[in-house]
Amino acid sequence: MAYDFYWISGSTNVWRAMLTLEYKGVSYNSHRLDSSQKDQKKPEFLALNPRGQVPVLKSGDTVIHESVAIMAFLEKVQPEPPLFGRTAAQTGLIWQRIMEVVNYTRDPVEQGIVFPLLRGEAGTHPDRLKAASLTALESIRWLETILAAQDYLAGNEPTAADINAMPIIQMLRRVGQRQDAVSLGLRLDNLASSHPAISAWLQRLEKMPGYNAAFPPHWRT
Repeated sequence: MAYDFYWISGSTNVWRAMLTLEYKGVSYNSHRLDSSQKDQKKPEFLALNPRGQVPVLKSGDTVIHESVAIMAFLEKVQPEPPLFGRTAAQTGLIWQRIMEVVNYTRDPVEQGIVFPLLRGEAGTHPDRLKAASLTALESIRWLETILAAQDYLAGNEPTAADINAMPIIQMLRRVGQRQDAVSLGLRLDNLASSHPAISAWLQRLEKMPGYNAAFPPHWRT
C-alpha cells in the first residue's frame, strides 16, 4: 500500500505524524508544501483537506488529517512497535496523557507564547507575553513531575503520549531562545536547568529511531 504524506517543515502537528511514520518504518511518498507560497490553500490540497491544514496522509481513497488521528491510523497499519499500549490500562493511560496535553498544555504554550513570538509581538505586547510565559511554565509543571518519576509520560518506554507532547515542548524551547524572548526575561531559554526531567526526557526521545529523519529540516539551518 502506497502512502502519500503532505507536510510543512516546523509544524508541531506534522512532526508527531512524521515521527510516527518513521518510528514504525512505514514507507511513504513525501510531499513538502511551501507555506510561503500558500501551497496548503491551493485547490489541489484543499481537495484533500478543505481546512487547508497539514499534515495529511493519503492511501488510495483513504485520506486522514489531524495528527493524532494519523498516529492512531498508523497504529492499525503497523502495530509494531506499539505506541498506544498493549493492554487496556496502558491504552487508557496513553490517551489520558494525550488529552491532558491537548487540554491543559498545548494552548498555553502555542497560543500564549509560540505564535505571538513568531508574529513578532514581543515588541508590541511585552506585558501580555510576560504573563503568558508564567502560564506556559505552569502548564508544563505536571510533565516535569511525571518525568521526574519515570522515563516517559505513560511508563518506561516511548508511546504516542510522548510523540504527541514532544514537538510542543521542543517548539517552546526553540522560541524561548530567541533574542526577543530572552530580552523580555520570559525565562524560557533555560528549560534544561529549570526543568531537568523534561530535558532528560527530550534527550531520550532524540535517540528514538526515526527522530532525525522527522526533525524539521529548516531548523537545521
